[in-house]
Amino acid sequence: MFSRISIKWILPPLLVLPVVFVASVLTWLAYSTGRESADDLASQSMHQIHSRIEEHLSHLLDMPPAINELSKRMLATGELSLKEMDRNRVPVFEILNIFPAVSSVVIGAETGEVMWNIRYPGETTYEYAIKKSPSALMEEYPLGDGGQIGGDRLSQYAFQTTLRPWYRAAIEAGEPTWGQVYVWLRNGQGETLGIPYVEPVRNSEGTPIGVINSELTLADISAFLSHLQIGKTGKAFILERDGNLIATSVGLSCMKEGVDRLPAVEAADVWIKQATQKLQLKFGTLQNISNSQWVKIDIEGQPMRLVVSPYQNRQNLDWLIVTLVPDIDFLADIQRSRNESILLGFAAVLFMLLLSIGIVILMMRPFLAMVRHVRKIGQGQLEDRIELTDNLEMAELSDALNHMMDDLQDRIQLRRSLALAMEVQKNLLPSQSPQVEGLDIAGNSTYCDQTGGDYYDFLDVMEFSETMVVTALGDVMGHGVAAALLMATARGILRSHSNESDSLAHLMTHLNEHLAKDGIRSGRFMTMLLCSIDSKSNKMHYVSAGHDPPIVYDPRTDVFTELELGQVPLGIMEHVEYEENVYSQVRSGQVFMMATDGVWEMQNEEGTQYGKEHLCEFLRENAHLSASEISRRLYEVLDQFRGNVKQDDDVTFVIIKVQ
Repeated sequence: MFSRISIKWILPPLLVLPVVFVASVLTWLAYSTGRESADDLASQSMHQIHSRIEEHLSHLLDMPPAINELSKRMLATGELSLKEMDRNRVPVFEILNIFPAVSSVVIGAETGEVMWNIRYPGETTYEYAIKKSPSALMEEYPLGDGGQIGGDRLSQYAFQTTLRPWYRAAIEAGEPTWGQVYVWLRNGQGETLGIPYVEPVRNSEGTPIGVINSELTLADISAFLSHLQIGKTGKAFILERDGNLIATSVGLSCMKEGVDRLPAVEAADVWIKQATQKLQLKFGTLQNISNSQWVKIDIEGQPMRLVVSPYQNRQNLDWLIVTLVPDIDFLADIQRSRNESILLGFAAVLFMLLLSIGIVILMMRPFLAMVRHVRKIGQGQLEDRIELTDNLEMAELSDALNHMMDDLQDRIQLRRSLALAMEVQKNLLPSQSPQVEGLDIAGNSTYCDQTGGDYYDFLDVMEFSETMVVTALGDVMGHGVAAALLMATARGILRSHSNESDSLAHLMTHLNEHLAKDGIRSGRFMTMLLCSIDSKSNKMHYVSAGHDPPIVYDPRTDVFTELELGQVPLGIMEHVEYEENVYSQVRSGQVFMMATDGVWEMQNEEGTQYGKEHLCEFLRENAHLSASEISRRLYEVLDQFRGNVKQDDDVTFVIIKVQ
């Protein structure tokens, strides 16, 4: 009687009660330690980091005003000049050597003359640029160790001094101010981000006669942030109120495509991107953050502690400093306590183990019988049956296993039948490409199931010549046996009537009349492309029943020709008169490709399709190869693109290259 009691009444009490006991003990011990102390430690550490960042920024941003003040005094004493710009090269070089954190000093005159010395990030030498007169071109030279010109002119270009943003910012402000952060361009490519501190220079009457500009590269701020210890794996970044990045601790470029500012929400670093998004979501806009804020967020399922604080200096700078540290960085004490809990709970686990051994002994006999029976199945003894009566569940399991064996035998028989069908279907495809004078031909078909609905063939038609090939390529809706049968039917009709038809259009119309009779009732249809290419007449004739037209690529002109689309697919409606299209520009070297949509709709692990653009680029890169080599390489490229994703559509294509 006991053996017939359901296992659901026996096993749960024996297993759940010890687990509840052990879990309760471990949970209580793990969370009884002082998590509050970990929060305090995290808060102090992150605020100290913010203080260090603010202190460094203040020190760095104090230098440009000091340089501008020094430059103004030197202009007043005549050591610097707004009229003779070439006199400024050595004094400015000496100023930059005194203040190495500043990367550039610019002196521009209202009349258009301008000069600057500049050092790009990662370089130890300076470059010198000068526009000597209002109508002159800007010239750039390398500088030697003493500020002398150290080589030939690097470049020459037109430059409108008074229209530059840094110059306009000084004139419009009428006082010392920070200009907008902008991208430093070098040879047309972004080198780094710079921020100018500008100040107008006035004559004795108070009229602006020029501008002094001392600039910092923000790469130096990123370098400082990268050396900070922010927890164990934390990150820091600085951004403007409009969301554009100023600097990061992760070596991330703060430029977008080398020529524009990078919004933090578009950063490649997931932490920076999502942290900014969550700040905007919480505060509505970054402009609303007026004081230091402590926020707990989750990024990719990982709890984070985020601190954001405004940074504002005496001029008009208004930035946000953000630090981001995973919770786990500050939970070392809790982890230690949890380890102690595990040791204390070992005794409870041992008790659970001993109790489980007794339960396993009760369960072993029927399970061992089941194992022996499964091994016999693995050896091919599918006719054997098993009867277990130890309890209700085992009896039901043995009955289900016996039924499964019956189904398995049926499925094995079905698989053998499908394998035979697959072999037959493969034999329906061309065993080799035809040898046609002036044409190089190759075809390939790969099914996603054992049997497929794609089809291609080379036909003999009326008025066939040695310089002509006639290709048929079709795609049946769906996959499997039903699609394979429709494909075989279409092949049979084409082969039996190809010699009787005087045109491809007539052959396609005839095929549709046969397929539409059954297709309308069954709801199945197929697309079809019939195409003939004659290397002698230099013409291609094609008829499309809902199928994409051939892709035509001419390597000599690097042009892909777009051909007219076709008519309705086969089997949808009767009495359709198909029309034949002619392409009369067949030339030597051209590559013609006919394919089913399984080629460009092939998907990779991210769900992205291969696409016709990639296919055209592939043909462009491989057009110099033979047709068979193009076919082989395309198969390899598609297989590599798909990766570990299961092929979900048949892939068939024919390559014809005009020799």
